[in-house]
Amino acid sequence: MRNQKIIVLIFSLIVFNGFGQKKELKSAEKALKSKNFVAAKENIVAAEKFDLLNADLKTKAKYHYIKGVAYYADGESSLDDSFIALENFKKVISLEEDSTYKTYTDKVSPLKTAMLNNFVEEAKNALDLKDYKTSYSNLESAFRVSPSDTLYLYNAALLATEIKDFDVAMNFYSELENIGFTGVTTNYYAIEIASGEEQSFASESNRDLFIKAGTHKDGRDELTESVQLNVFRSMAAIYKNMGNTDNALEYIDKAKKINSNDINLILLESNIKWELGDVESYKILISQALEIDPSNADLLFNLGVVSADNDDVENAKMYYDKAISVDPNYTKAYLNIAALILSQEEGIIEEMNSLGTSNADYNRYDDLQDIRNNLYKEAIPYLETILSIETNNISAARTLRNIYSAVDDEVNYKIMKEKVEELEN
Repeated sequence: MRNQKIIVLIFSLIVFNGFGQKKELKSAEKALKSKNFVAAKENIVAAEKFDLLNADLKTKAKYHYIKGVAYYADGESSLDDSFIALENFKKVISLEEDSTYKTYTDKVSPLKTAMLNNFVEEAKNALDLKDYKTSYSNLESAFRVSPSDTLYLYNAALLATEIKDFDVAMNFYSELENIGFTGVTTNYYAIEIASGEEQSFASESNRDLFIKAGTHKDGRDELTESVQLNVFRSMAAIYKNMGNTDNALEYIDKAKKINSNDINLILLESNIKWELGDVESYKILISQALEIDPSNADLLFNLGVVSADNDDVENAKMYYDKAISVDPNYTKAYLNIAALILSQEEGIIEEMNSLGTSNADYNRYDDLQDIRNNLYKEAIPYLETILSIETNNISAARTLRNIYSAVDDEVNYKIMKEKVEELEN
C-alpha cells in the first residue's frame, strides 16, 4: 500500500512537471507571436526549471524550436544569442530525424537559410568597414549553419590571421585540416547564345536548365585550385610566430609534399633556419628561391648579408650590386656596400696606431692615411646616392659629414653638417 502511494505521488509529480513546462512553452509561443523576444526568453528560462528529459519527443522539439526562435529574434540578436539559436535548431533536426513527422524541422529550415544569409551579409558589411574580428566571427557562424560550405571557415581563418588572432586562426585551420579541406570547388559555365558571352552559374542544375531552355550552349565545368598548401603554410607561419619551430617545420614538410617550389614556403623555412643559426641551410634555401625568382632584390640582399657575416666581402659586394641592378632605389644595399668599404678602415687605424717615430714609420703612416682617404672617397658615392633617394636618411648624412671632415672637404662638410642639424631638429 505504501509503495502504491509512492508510485501515485511520483506519477502526479511527472504530470504536474509536464503541465508546468507546457504552460511556460505556451506563454513563450504567445510572446513570439507578438515579437516579444525578451518575454519569450524569460518563459523559456522558466520552462527549463522543469525536467525536459522526461518530456515527449514533440515537446522537446517544440522547446528547442521556440528557444531557437526566441534567441534568433528575427536576425536582430547578438552573435552569442545567434549561436544559441543555431544549436537549438540543430537539436530540433536531430530529434525529428527518425520521426515520421517533421513538424518543427520544416519550420527550422527557412530560419537556418535566413540565418546563413544574415551571417554572410554581416561578415561582408564588417569586412567593408575593416572590422575583421566581427567579419571572421560571422563567417565562422555561417560555416556552423552550413558545414558543407567550408570556404566560410577558410576565409574566417584568413581574416583571423590578418589581425594576428593566431590562437583563433590556428583553431580554424586545424578544423579545416581535420575535415580534409582542400578548397577545390566546381564552377559551372555556359555560353549565352544571344550575346556569345560565357556566363557562370551557381550550380550544375541551374546551368543545365538554361541549356535545356535553349538560351545557352556549350556547358563546361572547371575545378578551382586547391588551397591546402596555403592552409599548411599558414599553420607553419603561425607556429613560427608562436615560437614553436618544431611544429612549424612539420607543417612546412606537409606543404612541401604539395609544392616544394612554392617561394613563400621556401622563404618561410629559410627564416626559421636563420633563427635557428643554421646558416648553410639558409643559404641553400635562399639560392633555391633565387632560381625561382632571380629578380628578387630582397633575396640578393639577404645573400649579401650572409656573405658579409662570413667575412666574404667580395661575394657580399657582388650580391649587393646585383640587388641594386634589380632595384636602383634599394637603399639598404647602398648602405651595406658603404659599410663594407668603411669596415676596412679598422685594420688601417690599428696599424697607424702601432707605428713608432722612425722615418720609415712616418712614411708608412702617410701611405696608410692615403689608403684610408681613398676608402672614404670610395664610400662617398654610395652614401650620396642614399641621400638622393631618401633625403631624410640621417645615418647616411652623419656618415658623410664625418667623412668630409676626415678628408678635409670643408665645403661639403658644412653642407652636410647643416643637413644633419636640420634632420636632428
